[in-house]
Amino acid sequence: MKEIQTLLSVENLPYLYQSDFYNIGFNKRGYYLDSEGNQYRYNIPESEYFLTVDELDYDLNNDSEHDSTEQPDDNIEVVAGCTIKPSELFSKLNLFELIEGDLKLELSKEVIEDLLNAPIVESEIFIMDSGWRTKSILIYILELDIYRQIVLNESGNANRVNQSKHTNEILKLLKEP
Repeated sequence: MKEIQTLLSVENLPYLYQSDFYNIGFNKRGYYLDSEGNQYRYNIPESEYFLTVDELDYDLNNDSEHDSTEQPDDNIEVVAGCTIKPSELFSKLNLFELIEGDLKLELSKEVIEDLLNAPIVESEIFIMDSGWRTKSILIYILELDIYRQIVLNESGNANRVNQSKHTNEILKLLKEP
């Protein structure tokens, strides 16, 4: 059995796939999948979920360690959307159940770039009170020392789909609807 601590580094985890489900009144559950096939499974009671998720962890603009007067390098894209610091992500992964598997998700630099740059289209169709099912990729961005979430698809109370030509093949490989 692998020790989870030995896996938790940006070198070992340049990206992670995440499958997540949450609905009001139920546990938040899902898993992360790394490129080696390891799954980090979680099932967080609703009452604990809102105590453990701090919005500041996911918002680069509220980073207290970041000097707001500092201008970003012109060659670095400022990341918008959901982001998380590696230390925060690793502390959460360390609490989850590790399951070794053989399903490996390998993403090339070209696939990652296409996913990052593809538009995300939101559908007007939604099912009220059905919860949120999100399939996404977390990509480590070295220049900013953060992981950025790239939504592949989201369904339920909101419906969004990444328009990358690679979205369907990734979801099919992972057998995710």
